[in-house]
Amino acid sequence: MTGSSITEAEASKALFSSVHMHTVIAAIATIDGEEFSAPQIASLTGLAGSIVHGIVGRLQRAGVIERATHQGPDRTVLYRRRRTDVLDVLARPLD
Repeated sequence: MTGSSITEAEASKALFSSVHMHTVIAAIATIDGEEFSAPQIASLTGLAGSIVHGIVGRLQRAGVIERATHQGPDRTVLYRRRRTDVLDVLARPLD
């Protein structure tokens, strides 16, 4: 932006209608391995599980991630990246 500076949360809100979407996408993009869980993202970001679950659901409906065919420990739902090209672009810093 010219002449003004906005925070990551403000940019995320403007682009994704969620102040936390970019934080979650960036966390997903940094995970080693193919699969991840919402509690894992919550732990990485410090966000409440309910916020992460909502965003993960939106990303799943958009086709960016998908549910894995099996569950993790304690029957945790696992997800995997479906569109890594999209995640890589969306995970870039919002400056």
